[in-house]
Amino acid sequence: MVAPEDELIFVEISQLDFMLIERVKALRIASKMTQLQLTQKMKLADGFISKVETFTERAKYSIRHINLLASALNCTIQDILPLEQPKYDMVILTLRRTNKINKDGSLSQKKTTEVIKIEPKEKS
Repeated sequence: MVAPEDELIFVEISQLDFMLIERVKALRIASKMTQLQLTQKMKLADGFISKVETFTERAKYSIRHINLLASALNCTIQDILPLEQPKYDMVILTLRRTNKINKDGSLSQKKTTEVIKIEPKEKS
């Protein structure tokens, strides 16, 4: 259910990009690394990983990033790639954006983004 302050966003993305972003995020979290730490280890502009992981920005990983990610996460290129082959070329993500909660219980101006649905994009 969507609360009144929640915002739903629909994003078209290649399923392979989505799977790659989710794979890297899982590896980053398993390595106990923040988005900023991974960005800095890759020697990229601060905020790059954050932009990629929110899905609402245009930033995506490129082929060049695969090797940088593997080095920064101390793993192989094969470890970075998704474990399964995508079933679809393009998918539509339904994202829920909600305000974060401050430590004092008040609503923050910062938002959190959560993927709540993934659907194949219908061919035109």
